[in-house]
Amino acid sequence: MDLFDLMSQGREDKALDRLEGMLALYEAENEAEQDQALDRARAFCDLEWGSYPAGLEVLARRWATRKGDGAEAAMQALRLHEEGAKPGSIIRAVRLSRLRELTRIDERAAVIARYGSEDAVLRPTEFETLFIQAATACETPSDVEAAVTTAHPMPASVEAARAECLRWEGRLRHMELVADPTAQPPSLPPACAARHRLVEGAWRNGLPAATIADFSARLEYWAGRGGEDGSGYAILAAGFEALAAGLSTRAPGQSTKDRARALKDANPEWSLARIGKELGISRQAVHKHLKGLAK
Repeated sequence: MDLFDLMSQGREDKALDRLEGMLALYEAENEAEQDQALDRARAFCDLEWGSYPAGLEVLARRWATRKGDGAEAAMQALRLHEEGAKPGSIIRAVRLSRLRELTRIDERAAVIARYGSEDAVLRPTEFETLFIQAATACETPSDVEAAVTTAHPMPASVEAARAECLRWEGRLRHMELVADPTAQPPSLPPACAARHRLVEGAWRNGLPAATIADFSARLEYWAGRGGEDGSGYAILAAGFEALAAGLSTRAPGQSTKDRARALKDANPEWSLARIGKELGISRQAVHKHLKGLAK
């Protein structure tokens, strides 16, 4: 390398050092300072390398040369390439991360206020205690599953299974919010974890979708957490076919009373208001229908 090349290399290194300093300000606490740093970096890259993406590309190459082919270098290069293609992406990511942290802090405070103290959040609730006590003498996983199934009625509908599953997951989220982040992540007690698995299985495919609300709940499961192996399509198709057949074979003259009774039999935990919503009638009308049928 001749003297001219050395001088050129030294000038570029100084320029890249300056660019790195500007990018460091993308994580400034003040958003106006972040925006100013972005404007300066874009103008500087235009001047030195002809464009913002070109300047970041040169910086990414220097980073790779200095750090090698490790994961850190690859992630930094990817970050710089994305920033070149979408100026401000680093700043947006920083702001989103800070917003999530503020949201987590607010959520944590709300959870502690709900339970009364951090310690109370981590102690078993009355609902959890039902299953913990029921499984005390169990020796095998199958014994535990049998115990938690009888300790409290299992959901009678897909919609109810979804509600209980989300209740368990919300409970775990509460525990995670107050737990020591440097310690082992908290988990549900074994009996409660078994119950969670059972109700999730009922939500996934363990119960027939007897109503439109049930089918909607099952669709939500497979859309959000069902995986990508395609198995959900077959389950949803079969559920829709069975539901459609049930709707099409309903007797034309079937009364609202009969439908209310059928829904109550299939979903004993449903309230009058919930049945009314399914039938499109008032809570009072459902009460009248069920009362009359009970006679």
